[in-house]
Amino acid sequence: MRVRGALYLFAALVGGAIAASAQSSGFNPAQVPSPSAVMPPATALDGMLGTSTQYARADHTHAVRVQRVARTTAADGTLTWTFARPIVVPAGDTPPLAYMVEDTGSPVVVQVTGRTFTSSGGQDTHTAVTVRAQRARTLPATLTVLTALVGYDVFAGAASGVRVNLWAADPTQ
Repeated sequence: MRVRGALYLFAALVGGAIAASAQSSGFNPAQVPSPSAVMPPATALDGMLGTSTQYARADHTHAVRVQRVARTTAADGTLTWTFARPIVVPAGDTPPLAYMVEDTGSPVVVQVTGRTFTSSGGQDTHTAVTVRAQRARTLPATLTVLTALVGYDVFAGAASGVRVNLWAADPTQ
């Protein structure tokens, strides 16, 4: 029991000495920065120094400006991609969209055939895009019959099972 009492006394003395030392050195616990309660900004093209006196928590994340997904087209060559986060642009504008085709067959062309968006207050909020992939066809073996070429569409075949990587970005300006 005496040892425990001595330990308590020692701890109280040491604690008091630390507190006194902190006060004499100008340490003020009220000046310790607090953690930020605000979501961190998205990544930026040009970095900048911050001015906040709050600190970021170790598990924080930054939003990305570019969303991306890889999907496979349906039997009719179409696919619809619903964005993970809506993209807001000025009314009448469309968000930048890019794609890359992963296919070892004949050439494939992909085109945007539909966009899902709502308009309000001079802004369009885009939530999805539909694309159609078409596979190139070879010309008929014999070109002797001119009528075979009339109305011939090089990209008339639906490209089913084509893997398409899609990117959509928030506008930068």
